Amino acid sequence: MDKIKGFFEKKKVDKKFKKLGTGHSLNDTKPPPNVPLAVRPPASAPRAPPPADAASSAAAQAALMRIEQKSSTGPNKSSASRAISKQVERELAEEARLRRAVEEKNAKLEQQYDSAPLLPCILLVCPFCSSSVPKQQIDLHMLDCLRQQYEEEPSIVSITMFLSCNRNPDKLAAGKDVFLRILNNIATSPEEDKFRKLRTATNSYQEKVKPMLGCEELLKAAGFRLQSVQQQDGSEDEQWVLARERLDVPTVQNMVLMLTEGTAMVPSLDRQTKVLRARDLITPGCERYPDDFYNLTKEEIAREQALRRERVEKNAQLRTKAMRERDALQEVRKYNYTLIRVRFPDNLILQAVFRAFERLRDVRSFVCGCVAYENVPFRLVDATGASYDEEEAFLADLALVPAALLNFQWDPEALQQVAPTSQPQYLAPEYLALCPPPS
Repeated sequence: MDKIKGFFEKKKVDKKFKKLGTGHSLNDTKPPPNVPLAVRPPASAPRAPPPADAASSAAAQAALMRIEQKSSTGPNKSSASRAISKQVERELAEEARLRRAVEEKNAKLEQQYDSAPLLPCILLVCPFCSSSVPKQQIDLHMLDCLRQQYEEEPSIVSITMFLSCNRNPDKLAAGKDVFLRILNNIATSPEEDKFRKLRTATNSYQEKVKPMLGCEELLKAAGFRLQSVQQQDGSEDEQWVLARERLDVPTVQNMVLMLTEGTAMVPSLDRQTKVLRARDLITPGCERYPDDFYNLTKEEIAREQALRRERVEKNAQLRTKAMRERDALQEVRKYNYTLIRVRFPDNLILQAVFRAFERLRDVRSFVCGCVAYENVPFRLVDATGASYDEEEAFLADLALVPAALLNFQWDPEALQQVAPTSQPQYLAPEYLALCPPPS
């Protein structure tokens, strides 16, 4: 595992030096070119509406058939029976439409959201090249990075690709067992021809090997090549064959060790750290809406009535305090990421992105690395002055999702020892440089 990490750390350093461009002396007046920022992806397309309620349609059709049968049994089908039939049809259609509206609302509440609209783009840092990539593109980006480095170290890159690019743990474990069995058989009995052939038509290969990303690269790194083998009945069968001249037992043994002890290299979250001025966040004007914008439609009234009925039924049940708190946090837990802003007394705001299930100590650790005096104790409080002291609590449990604003406070006694006379500086110089100039 150390060999894998060392290989990719070296590649990161090489890429960082290439980004800096050509060298320059300290006497040069022209600064080096800046690195371009990551381009944000376009907004995702809206989802299609859910299909119509099949059960409601079937019930409406059955009711109409019964009414038609009853009305047709009489000597003459009167206009009154036809009017009743149309009225029932309209009522059933309206009921089905309202039921679909409620189900659509509940379906939207059960969806998982990455983040609030305030944070439209989630960036992840590639573990192989340290580039910030949109979350939707990180898998393809990691795969491309590894394939570009495959020719340099085939065994290391292929195993890293296999462990890092396959996200399903059950399929990864099954495929890993198959590859370990193949490589172990070759390492222990290299002279056996049957261990150096792998048929592609078997169920084990089709279900456990072929669907895995990096399977072909791993087999090629071990020396296998895909060939068409003539069978006794005259048909051709595709097989992975390891010829004797390409067999390297130490390489295979090393691959067994890396595949056994290796772990996946996962992308880390880009905090997207920003420093803002409080007055820059104030909206200069608000859009005015016409009065009829606030009038409720029939669908909204029916949806509100259904939600109130559900709340009344739930409140009528005997539930513990833990159950009530869990229901209160149910909507908050739908978000995977949150935007945390820390406001300092000098009206500068430090902004960063966190996962919803990171702990409060992660936020404190991040803020501690951004302030000017790292050893001075501080508090994070809300708008009422209540302090957040539960270090091990998740951000979702503290209702800090999908976005939250915290206020920063130094410990006054400790600050007097560091800066007894001068006005304290809150953010470190490197973070003050991120603040845009006043407009």
